[in-house]
Amino acid sequence: MSTAGIRPLLVAALVSAPVALALACGDSGGESEGTAVSTSTSTGGGSSGTAGETSGTTTGGAAGWHDSLKVGVEHGAFLSVWGPSPTEVYAVGGQLEDGGSRGMIFQWDGAAWGELDLPEGTPSLNWVTGVDGDLWVVGYEGAALRREGGAWVAYPSGTTSLLWGIWGSAADDVWTVGGDGVDDDPVLLHWDGAAWSSATLPAIDPESHALFKIWGSAADDVTVVGDRGVALHYDGANWSSHDTGSISDLISVWGPGDKSAVAVGGRANGRIARWDGAAWSGEILTLPGLNGVWVDGAGVATIVGWQGTIATLEPGSFAPTTEESGTILLLHGVHGFEGGPTFAVGGSINAAPPFVGVIVVRD
Repeated sequence: MSTAGIRPLLVAALVSAPVALALACGDSGGESEGTAVSTSTSTGGGSSGTAGETSGTTTGGAAGWHDSLKVGVEHGAFLSVWGPSPTEVYAVGGQLEDGGSRGMIFQWDGAAWGELDLPEGTPSLNWVTGVDGDLWVVGYEGAALRREGGAWVAYPSGTTSLLWGIWGSAADDVWTVGGDGVDDDPVLLHWDGAAWSSATLPAIDPESHALFKIWGSAADDVTVVGDRGVALHYDGANWSSHDTGSISDLISVWGPGDKSAVAVGGRANGRIARWDGAAWSGEILTLPGLNGVWVDGAGVATIVGWQGTIATLEPGSFAPTTEESGTILLLHGVHGFEGGPTFAVGGSINAAPPFVGVIVVRD
């Protein structure tokens, strides 16, 4: 694999184990490509676009967490999942290839997963979210696409850096964050309804090279987390930087609202941090590194990470209760609905590409 291929792997995997070991061993997280690919086909796509044929398997019926979809190297790994309803859910990701990458989007229609068409040349995608009826995805090479009339339309972001997260309060008030985590400057961009523009960052750790995720409860309550424990908050007028008490990377953030949020991250060991509207507090865990968090209306968080880790976290707590996920592949994103289901997505992104992907569900 070329040097150009290795560098994006380092940040795409958001690894918590030594990269050299993953590359040397070619560890795919304990599940072979043969396990991740099936000859059966699922179709879907609902009303949001044309569904393509998949090489994955859609399964269901078991209590607790179980496989919902597995895909092979022709698709790659999943990085993010989001949906407006239990019968309209989107999972995004892609495959890294020597000299580049290619993206994928699958849609759940309440019965099956189906692949949606993307514009030719769309790179690997890192995050998906809905904003005021719009559906946005961001990813490699500064890619930012919005769903319009059954098609994905790309809008120039003004950067070629990786974009890791996106959130917005309205169709003309959308934020995206990024950076390569190696030597890029952190990226913070704003969409005003017509175009993307760069926003001015407050003073942060000069050794931080990425903002990984963004979440907000309102236009005047937006939280960003990133490399080396960086955390930013927007009050509707200005961005400010806040000490999280650690330089452990924070990979994802979500919140119950009311100017509070939960962030997760860490590498060899997971970290949980909580923002109460004024300050951060946090703890290092015995769990492996964490990558994703979703918080339900009652304030209970579901967190996911390395080695198929899934756990729940009660409001205000730093003591997660682990659950059996049914996979040992790295889980990177999670999203759910009141009363269920909850989806978690990931794949073999802690190893050298080509990647395989998995979606698990708790009904």
